[in-house]
Amino acid sequence: MRPSSRTEILSAAMRVVDAVGGADITYESVAREAGLTKAGLMYHFPSKDALMTGVIEHVIDLWQTELCEVLAVPLADSTLEQRVDAFVRFAGTGGVTQGEFVVFTEAVRRPQLSAPWLAWLRTWFGFGEGADTTPLMLAWLAANGLWIAESTNILTVTPTQRTALLGRMAELVKEASA
Repeated sequence: MRPSSRTEILSAAMRVVDAVGGADITYESVAREAGLTKAGLMYHFPSKDALMTGVIEHVIDLWQTELCEVLAVPLADSTLEQRVDAFVRFAGTGGVTQGEFVVFTEAVRRPQLSAPWLAWLRTWFGFGEGADTTPLMLAWLAANGLWIAESTNILTVTPTQRTALLGRMAELVKEASA
């Protein structure tokens, strides 16, 4: 499959998830959004699991690109503190979608789809058992909580609250570096 076709199909799948507020992705809805026939979509993604794995990997690729821009150093050269700090800033900017949350939870709900997420999470946030990483873990968990709360519309954060929350999370990251 041409990389551009794959990206276009997966972007269409994300538009479907975002538009319908997390409803199941169907071959029909994604094909329609991508301008393909159902058979054309099935040619590229022969099973629903193949489509879902592709969508999960697509979201991971998007996040990887955005997080690397925030990180501002090569991932291979970064420290855990730098990666957590980048994630706090990434997750704390808002702009999250319910569709991204649905894709993440689908992977958690269906363990056969979780491998890409787990590999990505381990690469970025392998907290290990060495030094005390409690402050970093707290900052990471808080950023995840903010992301989940906003992506599910449980919470609306004002700009003042966001600044205060991100400030406190940054303090936790700095505490870990001290």
